[in-house]
Amino acid sequence: MKNVYFIGIGGIGMSNLARYFKHEGYQVAGYDRTRTPLCAQLENEGIAIHYEDNVALIPEDFRQKEETLVVRTPAVPLTHSELQYFEQGGFNMMKRAAVLGEISKDKRALCVAGTHGKTTTSTLLAHLLRQSPIDCNAFLGGISKNYQNNLLLSAKSDFAVIEADEYDRSFHHLRPYMAIITSVDPDHLDIYGTHEAYLESFAHFTSLIQEGGALVKKVGLPLKERCQASVKVYQYAGPNASQDEKAQADFYADKPTFVKGRLYFDFHYPQGCIEQMELGLPMMIHVENAVAAMA
Repeated sequence: MKNVYFIGIGGIGMSNLARYFKHEGYQVAGYDRTRTPLCAQLENEGIAIHYEDNVALIPEDFRQKEETLVVRTPAVPLTHSELQYFEQGGFNMMKRAAVLGEISKDKRALCVAGTHGKTTTSTLLAHLLRQSPIDCNAFLGGISKNYQNNLLLSAKSDFAVIEADEYDRSFHHLRPYMAIITSVDPDHLDIYGTHEAYLESFAHFTSLIQEGGALVKKVGLPLKERCQASVKVYQYAGPNASQDEKAQADFYADKPTFVKGRLYFDFHYPQGCIEQMELGLPMMIHVENAVAAMA
């Protein structure tokens, strides 16, 4: 395989895969409906993109079936003419989630899932690891202000921070070494139908955690995890949790204070407490996300 073609390349999850394959030396091109600032960045990085659903605009090299992988997002309708061209031509086609699963299967994947907070939590986790000797790769669901990118690559680390998307059950393609679940409020009911089915999808996700791995989940989630016996399960709580919830938690935040626009809190962990840590994101909701990342 020499070429990778993306249908819907401007999506935040598709674009980091496009950057990954470009970095790995593949020819990369794609289609998107609108030329966004992110698409412009990809073009500046040497990726050819067009913005009309027109088979004639597919570059010649990407018409070679044996040399081309086609990556699609569920957001692209089945009536899309380029999608139909590749399907009818018998090209190797994969959904974005399946491609990410293949890339991450040889890495120690740290997967962050949840209805809310997964982008911030995964970005904080990646930043912590990047600032440590451990380092990491990261496939983020947003553009990190620290790195001005949604893809972080490391030549020395086999850890990969991945934002695990529950839409269309995409996160079932992953095999986490460790997983964080921030929340399970009902969402994507057009896909799942009921909250119970949504919860079942998260329960199945926990069954995919590798032997000897770990699950970190927020205290009080209505989730019946199905981890393997060797997987350790930890709980965390934010500063607004009740005293009972903090008593159940292995990690929690306490005593949040604002001083001259800066946010500080105490971080409690099983071996002790780090007092008055400063969080660079001065919003109370991010304290909870920071606790999940540090856990």
